[in-house]
Amino acid sequence: MNKAILTVEEQALVANPGWIYLKNNILQKVMSLLGDLHVALQAALPLQEMSFPGDGAGKLSKGERYKDLPYIMLDYPRYFNREDIFAFRTMFWWGHYFIATLHLGGELKQRYSQTIIDGRQALAAAQFQIYVREDDPWHHDFENGNFRSISALPASEFEMLIHRLPFIKIAKPWPLENWEGLIPGVVNDYTLLLQLLRGL
Repeated sequence: MNKAILTVEEQALVANPGWIYLKNNILQKVMSLLGDLHVALQAALPLQEMSFPGDGAGKLSKGERYKDLPYIMLDYPRYFNREDIFAFRTMFWWGHYFIATLHLGGELKQRYSQTIIDGRQALAAAQFQIYVREDDPWHHDFENGNFRSISALPASEFEMLIHRLPFIKIAKPWPLENWEGLIPGVVNDYTLLLQLLRGL
């Protein structure tokens, strides 16, 4: 069988450019939404109020194939070097959800580990989840058991995860249907996380 033969559904799509234009318009609106989120995050909690290691610059990036689907990411604030990571990432994943994630690695993970452990109840109450995979910190989605709800973990297991893994990822999904609530919701998450790291 010739794998290049189109199905009836594929033939209908390839002959219709309208859905591509619609998709491109949606992605442009996501870029605009995350650009507005960047501005809101900058205003919410100035990085000068904490010992942030980087310059606080943000970065928007996009691609077509996170698990074969388009995505757009805002990293703000962001600091990546060979060993240390401090990033707050908001990701749009087509057909699924937005994802707000705090990612700490290296010395910065060590610096904030106890603070995160002490803040377990606040994180649980805010419905955050913790990444539990040991093999690869670069899965961003909530599929395949990547994350577990902090509220469902005993304190001892939560503490064990913080100490055992060489990184910490605390995240929350935001439904695509809550488009207008994304910015205030993610700003609240960001503010809670950074205030927790500051020990407030």
